[in-house]
This record gives sequence, C-alpha cells and structure tokens, in this order.
Amino acid sequence: MIDQQKNWQTLNLANIQQRLAWVQQQPDGVIFCQESGVHYVTVNKDKNKIKFSLVEKVNLHTDLLQSVIDLNNPLHLVSEYTQAMMLGLIWENQPQRIYIAGFGGGRIPLVLHHYLPETVMECADVDPIAIEAATQCFGVQLGDRLTVAIQDGREYLEQQSSDIQYDIIMTDVFCGNGYSPHRLATKEFYQLCKKRLSGEGVVLVNLLQRDEFYAEKVKTFQSVFSQVCVSLWKDINSVLIGSNSPSLEKDEIVSRAKYLQDGYDFSFSLIDRGLDIRVGSELAEIIPNLDKAQVLHDDSPPAGYFDSWLF
Repeated sequence: MIDQQKNWQTLNLANIQQRLAWVQQQPDGVIFCQESGVHYVTVNKDKNKIKFSLVEKVNLHTDLLQSVIDLNNPLHLVSEYTQAMMLGLIWENQPQRIYIAGFGGGRIPLVLHHYLPETVMECADVDPIAIEAATQCFGVQLGDRLTVAIQDGREYLEQQSSDIQYDIIMTDVFCGNGYSPHRLATKEFYQLCKKRLSGEGVVLVNLLQRDEFYAEKVKTFQSVFSQVCVSLWKDINSVLIGSNSPSLEKDEIVSRAKYLQDGYDFSFSLIDRGLDIRVGSELAEIIPNLDKAQVLHDDSPPAGYFDSWLF
C-alpha cells in the first residue's frame, strides 16, 4: 500500500512538473494579466519564483500577494502561514473530505491533493479569473478529487446536503486590502462549520494580525469551538485552529507533527509550525484585548468594520 502511494506521488509530481513546463520556459516578467472586478489578476515570473497578485486598477503600484510557487520544488509551501494550514492533519491525518473557502493560486489544494490520494477536496471562490490563473500558471488540475465552485464560500457550505460532513474545513478569504469578509467571521458562520464537521473534524482560518477586529474574530471563534489554538507567523498572519474533539496538549501536537513529517517527508518543517502553536491561556497573552473583545454576529457588524476595505 505504501509503495503504491509512493508510485502515485512520483507520477503525480511528474504531471505537475509537466503542467508547469511552459511556465518554466517563459521569460521573466508578467506572464498572466486579466481584469477581475476592481483588480487585475497578475502572475509574475522572477527566475524560478512565480507570484500571483492582485493589482488595483486605481493604483497600479499595489501588489496584494496571493500565492507563490517555486518551480524547482512545486510541492514546497513557500509561505509559513500556508505551512501552518497543514496542521489540520494533526487532528485528522487521514481526511476523507476537505472543504476550502478561498482558492487563490491553489497552493494548499495542490499539495494536499498530492499527499492525500484518497481525499476529495471541494473549494469555492468568487473569482473565476483567479482559478484560471491557478490552472494555467500554478500546475493545478481540477478533476473528480479536486473541484472549485465559482461561489461565495459560506453560500456553498450552506447549500450542501446535511449528510455531507468534512474532516477539515479551511477558510482563506480576503477582500480589498486584506480584511476577511464579515460573513466568514461571525458566530453563525462558525456554527455552520461546526455543523458540517465530522466528529473529529477541525477548522482552520487564516487571519491577518493587523486586522482592526483581529481580537473580535478570535473571540468569536472561541465561542464555538471547545479547543482553539493559534499558529503565529511573525506579526503578519495567524492561523486559528478549532476542534470539538478531545483537547490536545502542546507536546502531543508536536509529537503528531513529527509523525506526519516523518511519514510525508514535507519539504518544509511541520514540526516547526507545531512548535509555533499557542494553546489555552497563552492566547490571552499574545492577543491584545482578547478579554474585552465582543463576539461578532451576522446581524450586527461593528462600526467601522467595512471602512478599511479598498474596492
């Protein structure tokens, strides 16, 4: 069984490299650029690095980075926050079904698709141009085990049959200059996620620490899940991890990360991401004003929530 899986992964990696061959042959510079709403979706090649960004039409100097791939190692997750999203495997190491809201360049789906040949992944993203960029420039191939719906991430989850459950749910969705949509940050949304989870399932959410309502979003997440952990990346991203399965202590999280690292031989260190995790009372120590934060609800977005978005 192990040999079969390794053979499949070898063949799959060869297929990814074949899909990226034309990108490898392109000269440095912009290799993809299409209008999408108030942005241009652009893909820029700089030697072996491919960067997928959003550039605002009103300010062509903006560069809202979405995804990065290293052509020399397409299975390496360059950004540490994307590495941290893989920590969901600590709670569910053999997921049968995964849902991801937000697709971007498809880096996390591509890597999960490679290492989990029996897993079905469903994704949702509102931007068809972004999906086009991912399939053209990032080696992503959609099929029976990896699908993307052109749809709001919450709406997609709401419309799924009540008997469908996901072992891992991820949200990595941002609007404008980097603020997560209110509809994907409320108690009602996380209750929906909880309802769609399998018994040992886990939810992971990517947030920006500079978000004015960062503490409120963490507090809201805590109001739904019995165990909440946070993996921090510098002063930039935080990955929230929530589950209602029995709580894991820090040493158990690191032990499981080591087991996964040994089994999958990731090109990045999942152990380091496990060591980054903060649990329990540590959250109040690293998140300013968490104790004073209010829980976010669908019908009452806080004043100023939408003021910082760039449209």
